Amino acid sequence: MNAVSSRLLAALASLLLATSVAAQEFPNKPIHMIVPYPAGGIADKIARDASDELGKRLKQPVVVENRSGAAGNIGFDWVARQPADGYTLLLAPASNLTVQPALFKQLSYDLEKDFTPVSLLVLTPQVLLVNPNVPANNPKELIEYSKKNPGKVNFGVSLGAYSHLAGEMLKTQTGADFTAIPYQGAAPAMTDLLSGQTQFIFNEVITAIPNVQAGKLKPLAVAYKSRAPWLPNVPTMAEVGFPGFEVTSWYAVVARAGTPRPLIDRISRELAAIVQSPEFKKRYDDIGAFTIGSTPEELGTFIKSETVKWTAVVKQAGIQPN
Repeated sequence: MNAVSSRLLAALASLLLATSVAAQEFPNKPIHMIVPYPAGGIADKIARDASDELGKRLKQPVVVENRSGAAGNIGFDWVARQPADGYTLLLAPASNLTVQPALFKQLSYDLEKDFTPVSLLVLTPQVLLVNPNVPANNPKELIEYSKKNPGKVNFGVSLGAYSHLAGEMLKTQTGADFTAIPYQGAAPAMTDLLSGQTQFIFNEVITAIPNVQAGKLKPLAVAYKSRAPWLPNVPTMAEVGFPGFEVTSWYAVVARAGTPRPLIDRISRELAAIVQSPEFKKRYDDIGAFTIGSTPEELGTFIKSETVKWTAVVKQAGIQPN
């Protein structure tokens, strides 16, 4: 063995030893969980619930920070510039991990190069809701109503979110006369739907249930493979004539690419154990969501399949990148 080879082996051994020591000592200071959206939303709630439990398991505080703006891009950009040491995690909604490159011409980060999957946490189906004043009791009636009343059927969206893409997908598949009205988040979009300023919305079951139960909004169909247990009397899109029309929002944790694999694996195991615990599962089952928990590999595969599906929807709908 020559001197160069010996030095390379020594350097490799030193690196492996340093990684092993770091993994054994991790964590020895607070961890930060970044939420790329404002406080008060479902992403923020999931981050805080999971972080509380993660902190207990790791015996270090997990501090939630909201770095919102630019459809989540500000938070993603910030995390992409942090050290790859396991001390900065990102709570990422589905659309940010899949269709963002198709919606923005220039991103300051690269999803594949700058981030690595950790665990899929929570999944909640989308439901098609209409204002009670809209004369439609199923999706086909809504579509026909829109065609007979061009320019009068609007739906509120957060640009690029799965709720937005669901409406565009239904429009593309049926030729409906729907107009997307952009809002800065789901809350103001819901407010205008309740007041009758817009006519329908695709919304996560987890946030739709209170308004449905109060009779303030009318559910037409659930965009899921089976009926949602929280809305057992609401048919699936497949049942009312739209086979394969499935739209499910989900939330995952990712970290900086290059974070030592032992740290990723440990955080992933802890998060999976948290969301699969009976207490956590019941907490989310009570409000309309499925808790998942996954390995990094499972999340990575899921992100790829969702990216293919929804990037195609963006292109078919003719949505132009900003």
